[in-house]
Amino acid sequence: MRKCLSAILLVTVLLLPRSAAFAWGETGHMLVSLVAYQRLHPAAKARVDALNKTIRFCGKTYDGTTIGVWMDDIKADSTHDDMRVWHYIDIPFFDGVAVDPTYKIDEENAVARIRWAQEALRKGTGSDKHDAELLGYLFHLVGDVHQPVHAVTRITAKSPKGDAGGNGFKLVGVPDNLHWYWDEAAGAFNFWSPERPLEERDRRRLEEFARAVTTEFPADKNAAAAQELNPDAWARESHVLATTVVYNLPENSAPTDEYNARARAVARQRIALAGYRLAQVLNQLFPDNK
Repeated sequence: MRKCLSAILLVTVLLLPRSAAFAWGETGHMLVSLVAYQRLHPAAKARVDALNKTIRFCGKTYDGTTIGVWMDDIKADSTHDDMRVWHYIDIPFFDGVAVDPTYKIDEENAVARIRWAQEALRKGTGSDKHDAELLGYLFHLVGDVHQPVHAVTRITAKSPKGDAGGNGFKLVGVPDNLHWYWDEAAGAFNFWSPERPLEERDRRRLEEFARAVTTEFPADKNAAAAQELNPDAWARESHVLATTVVYNLPENSAPTDEYNARARAVARQRIALAGYRLAQVLNQLFPDNK
């Protein structure tokens, strides 16, 4: 009851900048989960289904699509505040200033926690409840680390301590900062977020979006990338996109049509790749012959 009462804090969260609350947005995370879930082998799918039945938060239940947002749901509970740093990895982007060779990335980060969750699931905890939570972390964090602004902090003369993945990079309009804009996949899904529990029409719409991104970026035509299972490589890819695409516009401006088109294509590709890679990770963790 205490944890569910703390969900009232969501009212406070809604008063904060949008980027302080979420990553990829619910639609993006559900799409990563759905793309992955659709590609699971029978044994992996059965294990994911069984574990999802054991996980709850404030009356919410989860499945192969919605499990990707569980980790954002539990942000409403202050007892999970220590997990906030798990959602990103602050790889520095020294923009217009000298590189600081003493800069150190925090040891607690998305990549470290992905590895931790994988290893713990590989060994097994002996508890379905604990395994379910690890699964929830994995579904969510694989999505997070594929989001370009979750693998960067831009260090400038104005922001010598970094801009927190674009949170401090202001835009004109709504979204009003770069992080929020990319959380919403640059509008690739019309800034739409379904209510939960999901209605059948919303499930169909998510399936349509998933079909669209996997058709645009099919796994067989992106085989080498889809088979890259090193979380460090995922973060490096995101960081390169952040430095070459994300910050390629002036502060305090509105994204141009050209920027929007490029950003949306990058967001769709990253969501597709996250889904493909997550599926392979889960198929290895829960093989058919086990």
